[in-house]
Formats: sequence, structure tokens, C-alpha cells
Amino acid sequence: MAAEMESEWTGGSAYVSGAQRFLARSLFIFFSKPLLFLLPALVVTSIGGYLATTTPDEYQSIGVLSVSSETFLDVLTGSRSNTLSYESPAVTTARQFNELIQTDGFATSVIDGAGLGDERAAGLFTVADFRQNTYASASGESLVDIIAIADDPERARLLAVSSISAFKNYIISSEVLGTDVAENFYDEQLTSYKADVDLARQNLQDFLAANPEPINPGDARDIGEQLEITRLNDLLTQAQVRFDSAFDNREAARLATLQSSADINQRFRTLDEPVAPDVPQSGLKTLATTMILYAILGLLLSIGAVALATVLDRSIHSANDLERLGAGVRAVVPRSAGMSVDAPRHVSAGSVKTKAPEKAKASEKSKVPATAGSKNVR
Repeated sequence: MAAEMESEWTGGSAYVSGAQRFLARSLFIFFSKPLLFLLPALVVTSIGGYLATTTPDEYQSIGVLSVSSETFLDVLTGSRSNTLSYESPAVTTARQFNELIQTDGFATSVIDGAGLGDERAAGLFTVADFRQNTYASASGESLVDIIAIADDPERARLLAVSSISAFKNYIISSEVLGTDVAENFYDEQLTSYKADVDLARQNLQDFLAANPEPINPGDARDIGEQLEITRLNDLLTQAQVRFDSAFDNREAARLATLQSSADINQRFRTLDEPVAPDVPQSGLKTLATTMILYAILGLLLSIGAVALATVLDRSIHSANDLERLGAGVRAVVPRSAGMSVDAPRHVSAGSVKTKAPEKAKASEKSKVPATAGSKNVR
């Protein structure tokens, strides 16, 4: 039947296209052993079904951030200079978050912030697990989804909350890094300058205590005492001015830090807090998707096996195959009575043999004319 189907497909013509010839041979080979070629598809589909049914449930918690490129506080204070960008604020923020989770420091801070530090130390929850199941996705021009996936709904919520908090802290620390350094620097200087002021004041007080004013109001201090008092007063004034200048600079740095923190809290606002999901993410849709993907993969493997078998096949299924094999002389031998074919569905070169039956020989002898010496008996 497969050979007849191939003959019908090619129309019995010796001049058919290569694609038609290849397809006809592929169909012939496939229908000769269909179960064998369908085996890869069945095996791979079964594997997909097993994986889909044994995969544990996963819960997804999502927190939504609203991102803006400019705030009212920034307009009033001019604390941050806006740079020209072709990306929307949401795309920039999502990309920045996804880059941050690739760093061990940020990933560790999120895991520890979610209360999973002990599991991380014991190797039960690794940084690789966090990176695989936590990411950010832009949703429009100004909305960013922070997504965390875990096998427990509460764990998914904690990871999402910790991710948002750690990301905000990173933005704040990166933008106020200079002001923090300045604030710490002036804090150290104020301690030293305060000691200088106290020392200068104490020296002046000690000198005045050792050299009191004259009892008689009409008497004046000695010129040497006046000069020393003036010198000590100048030292106290210089120390106080230095202290006041450092204090003002420290206050300016502290104010810049507060402004940056407030500006960042306005730029990154949490619209939807992450919640513990009630139903798992996996379900019938995920099961069907997995089964379909594995079924397609198995079908591709079966098609590849048929194509490979067709390419490697060197059998003669029709007269068209003789041209492919480069046969110089061809002849069509019609099927007649007394001819038997060793392989009805798979005819190879030299497989056709003829046998002269006894009836054929007898018929030939009956056709021999009578000799001259024969007698006609009535």
C-alpha cells in the first residue's frame, strides 16, 4: 500500500521534484514502521507529563512601585540634576534592579532582610535560588513590578518586601554617599574643634582667675596682662569660629542627606505592598503548557528521525529511485502470470525472479505441430 501511495503521489511520472520525491519516500518509510518513529514523541511527551505533575507548587508575590523622574522637592531645592535618557523611568528602574540582584552583596542583604539568613548559611536557600526566582519588570511608563517566587506564600511575600526595601536603601545610599562622607568628616572635626574651644576658654578663665582685676576701679590692669588677655580672647574667638564653620558644614551635609532621602521616597513610592498569594502560580494552564511544549519537542524528534532514515535509505521503491542511484540502463518488467516478488513492499535490485511453472511448459509442448509420420486416427 505504501508503494502504491508513493506511485499515486508522484503521479507515476519519472520527472518529479526533489521535494515531492523526498516527501514520498519519507511517508513510505514512516508508514512502514509507524510505532518505531512515533516512539520519541511518546517518550518525550510522557517525560513532560511526569515533570508537569511532579513539579511542586510555586507562589508569586508582586509589589508595585511608582517611579517618577522629577519630584516637587527636587524642583524647590534643585538637589538632583536630571539627565537626558531615552528610556522610561520604569524601564530604567527595572533594568537597574535586575542588574543589582546579580551582585552578591545586594542578594545577601535581601535574603537576610527576609529572615532567611540562617537558611542561607546552612545552604538551604542560596543566592542562586534568589536570583532565579526574583526579578523586576516594567509595567508601563512609570510602574515597576517587583516579583518574588517561592514554594511558600509567606516566603514569597517576605522576599518581595525585602527586595523593595533593599532597593530603596541602595538608591538612597548611592545618592547620599557624598553627603554621608561629608557629614562623618565634619562630625570628627567638630570633636577636635570643640576641644580647642574648651581649651582656649579654660586658658582664659585660668588667666583671669590668676590675675584678677584691680580692687580700685580707677586702677588699670598692667599692660602685659591686657596683652595676654587680648591674645587669649583671640585664640578663643578663632577656635569658636572654626567650630561654628564646621558645624554649619555638618548641618548642610545632614540637610542634603535628608533632602535626598525625602526625594527618593517621593520618586519611588510603593503603590501595592506585596501580599501572600492564596493560590499557587502553577495550575492547569502551566500543566497544559508544559505538556504541549514537550509534545512539540517529541514531534520534532520523530520528524527528524524520519528525515534521517530517508536520507540514509538506499532501497529502490519506484522507478524514480533508479535515476537517483545513477542507473544507466532501465527497463520496466511487467508483472505477469508466474512471476513472484520476494519482497512485495521493498523491491531491491535483482530481487525479481521468474519461475516457469509446469503448466506453461505443457502449453508450449501442446503448440508443437504434428510430424509428417503421424497418423490421423478416427
